[in-house]
Amino acid sequence: MALSEADRRRLAAGELASEVDALHQGDAPPVTPSAEPEQGTGENDARLLRDVPPHWGRR
Repeated sequence: MALSEADRRRLAAGELASEVDALHQGDAPPVTPSAEPEQGTGENDARLLRDVPPHWGRR
């Protein structure tokens, strides 16, 4: 397992219990999907939807 120099020092100092703990230090929290996808309703959203470049296609 490849650890960074900082993680090796933390492991040696006892800040981490094992090498596996070092792998999960920067994990983002799990994403919970919402029931309905968000749709833009602001003035800028309408402009962006209206001014779609031709090569992007229209919705």
